[in-house]
Amino acid sequence: MASRHRAWRFSGSLALAAAPWVVIFSGIIALVVLLALTLWSGLSRDSSRPGAAQFPPAMPSPWLNAGAMPSDHPSGYPPSAYPPGYPSTVFPPGYQSTAYPPGHLPTGYPPGYQSTANPPGSSSTAVAPAPGQGGDAPIRTGTPGGTATTPAPAAKSTLDAYAVLQAESFTSRSGGTVVTCDEGGKAVTALGNGDWLRYDNVNFGTSRAIDFVARVASGLTGGGSGLIQIRLNSPSATPIGDFALDNTGGWQSWRSVPGNVSAPTGTHTVYLTFTSAQPADYAALNWFTFRT
Repeated sequence: MASRHRAWRFSGSLALAAAPWVVIFSGIIALVVLLALTLWSGLSRDSSRPGAAQFPPAMPSPWLNAGAMPSDHPSGYPPSAYPPGYPSTVFPPGYQSTAYPPGHLPTGYPPGYQSTANPPGSSSTAVAPAPGQGGDAPIRTGTPGGTATTPAPAAKSTLDAYAVLQAESFTSRSGGTVVTCDEGGKAVTALGNGDWLRYDNVNFGTSRAIDFVARVASGLTGGGSGLIQIRLNSPSATPIGDFALDNTGGWQSWRSVPGNVSAPTGTHTVYLTFTSAQPADYAALNWFTFRT
C-alpha cells in the first residue's frame, strides 16, 4: 500500500512538471495560425483593390475574336498589367503591327499596336498606304472597301486643220519611211502607189476649207508622176481634193504645191493617199495645211 502511494505521487509530480510546456506549445501553434490568417486576409484585400494587377489564366474571349475592337477590353485588364505570357501573337488576326493607322492609336495599349492599316471592322477612312501601295505601286482607284472604278480614257488631242501639220505626226501609216529633213525636223519619203498617211481628229471648225498646200519633193526619174489625194474618214473614200506630183529635182528638193478641196467642216480623220500608174516611189512629204 505504501509503494502504490509513492508511485502515484511520482506520476503526479511528472504531470505537474510537463503542464507549462504544453501551454507554451499550444500558444505557438495558435500564433502561427493567426499570422497565416492575417497574411491571407491582407493579400485578398490587396488583390481586390481597383487598378491592381490581375492576371487571369486565359485571355478573355473578346480579345480572341477576329475584328474585336479596343473598346472590347474588359474591366480589370489594364494594359500595363499583362504578364510575359501574353505576347502579341496571342492577339487575333488584324491586331498585329499593321492594325491601326497613324493617329488612330488609343493611348495606353500594349506593344504590338503600332500600325499602318485599319483593323477589321473599323469604320475609319484614314488608311495609310501599306508597303507596296505607296508611290512605288500602281494607282488604285475607288474608295477603301468600295467598288473600284475604271478611269475614263483621256480625250484624244485635236489637230487644227489650219495649222501646219507635220508629215511625221501621223496616227498611223501604210508605206513610206521617216527621215531627217534638210529643212529641219522630219519628213516621210519613199511614198508610192497604194500608200497612205492617217491623221486623227483634224478639226476644220465651221469655216469651210477651200484648198490645201503640201510641202513635197520627188526624186523619181524616167518621167513618171503620181497623185496626192485628200480623203476623209477612210482611205477608200472619195477624194475631196488632190494634185499631181512629178520630179522636183531630188528627194530633198522641196516645193509647196496647192490643191483645191470641197469645203469640209467639223472634225474628221484625214487620209493622204498616194496613187500612181507606175510602181516606183514618187513622193516625199514634209508638211501640209488647209486654207479658207
